[in-house]
Amino acid sequence: MAAETQVLLDNEKKYIAKFFSDADESDVKKVDLSTLAWAKHTMTLSGAASPNFKIGEVITVGAAETFIVAGFTAGASTLEVVGWDNTNKKATSIDTSSSNGDAIVGGVSGTNTRTLANSGNLTGLVWNVLVTKIMWATIGCQVGIEWDGSTAEKYIGEFGGNGSWSLPGMELPGIGINATGDSSEVLGDIQFSTADQAGTDSYTIIMELKKQAPGFDIPAYEENASLGYRVDYVLGNFT
Repeated sequence: MAAETQVLLDNEKKYIAKFFSDADESDVKKVDLSTLAWAKHTMTLSGAASPNFKIGEVITVGAAETFIVAGFTAGASTLEVVGWDNTNKKATSIDTSSSNGDAIVGGVSGTNTRTLANSGNLTGLVWNVLVTKIMWATIGCQVGIEWDGSTAEKYIGEFGGNGSWSLPGMELPGIGINATGDSSEVLGDIQFSTADQAGTDSYTIIMELKKQAPGFDIPAYEENASLGYRVDYVLGNFT
């Protein structure tokens, strides 16, 4: 038996993935919002940053963990960051391997006088998405899809046979998160459960999520003017 997830698209606006399984599943997490590209996290410093970070610049924490500065206020001791694959120059899952006391070096701002204060446990923002499209094909089983919440989980739908939803095509905005409770930052994660699954029964589901600001977005480049840097839109790397 196997369960597979194939990511088809993961940018600042959308996440699209194909899910296949021929296993019996119960509340199996399929989408963790905190790991999606452009998911903003709060990084805490040991004190007020000096010099100011440039919004959009690549920062390196410790030996090799890299992030993009997505938001920063002059002299603040926190900044918003997103995960960054500096080798391939693309947003990626947040890196949680850094440690308290790690040095922080900006690609534009240089070495900061402050160090990392909240280790790899970067605080997540409230991540918000809409389910906008679902295509499904099931063989011999049904699949329940839910929003996760530490207080109460809520159904997105129960799917059997085959079919498709294209909510914008039906002039609907999408299915929003209505679960409650965010202990351990689970609110809005998506989980699957199967019913009547046996033998070679299986499902294939393709789902599209629309990412919502402020939890997901590209850096607020226009705010660089207040930080003493030129406003540009190429990851902040021009001075």
